[in-house]
Amino acid sequence: MDTSDSSPRSSAAAPRDRGARSRRLRLLGDLLLIAGGIVLAYPFWSAAYAQVQQTRLDSTYRQQSAAFVEDVNANVDTRTHDVSDEELVRRLAVRYRRGLKAGDPIGRLRIPRIDLHRLVQQGVDGRLALDPDGDRTLLRNGPVHYATTPLPGAGEPFAVAGHRTTYGAPFYELDKLRRGDPVYLDTPYAKFRYRVAKTTTVDPGDISVLNDRGYALVLTTCTPPYSAAHRLIVWGTLEKARPLRAARGR
Repeated sequence: MDTSDSSPRSSAAAPRDRGARSRRLRLLGDLLLIAGGIVLAYPFWSAAYAQVQQTRLDSTYRQQSAAFVEDVNANVDTRTHDVSDEELVRRLAVRYRRGLKAGDPIGRLRIPRIDLHRLVQQGVDGRLALDPDGDRTLLRNGPVHYATTPLPGAGEPFAVAGHRTTYGAPFYELDKLRRGDPVYLDTPYAKFRYRVAKTTTVDPGDISVLNDRGYALVLTTCTPPYSAAHRLIVWGTLEKARPLRAARGR
């Protein structure tokens, strides 16, 4: 068998193979750099997304607040002087809840110690209310009210979840809250002032915190940061609730 021409072809193929491998390695390196860049940029673009959504929610909230005030002004049944502020706030909360849909803004949450100022949205109701995926999309816009718990003033507790490390990380510094710190919530029907009572850590599946009637406010987030191993819970008591002035007719 004549093999005199096999060696030159093998010699010529070797550089081609090395060139192909080199191109594949360069392509792989480029893809890894792109993937790394996307991962590193994730906190920034997710925060920008959350900010855009908060701006959108702010516009919606202003419109809904104005419409609710107009509705209260036009309804003589809610304009009464013979009930306590507590009862009036409860009636207004029940009335406001009737028109809420998942994703609608409920009110402005402010926590001075951690410089937090975010609109809280109504969460998903029904069978998906306690499903981890139920409020996942809404949480990208900001804190979300657990729809299985009442609105502030309508019962206890008003429970809110928020991201710890992405999409603006509204609850990133929740662990810095201390007993006695004020927490404010302004809604279209009333203004609330809470005080932090305690903080605890529970398992992710522990939903008993949503049924504790001993506290008016519950804030939840993942802990430690960048992990979903546990839930950090901040408990608050209600210090003051001031109803919408229009409901008093003054």
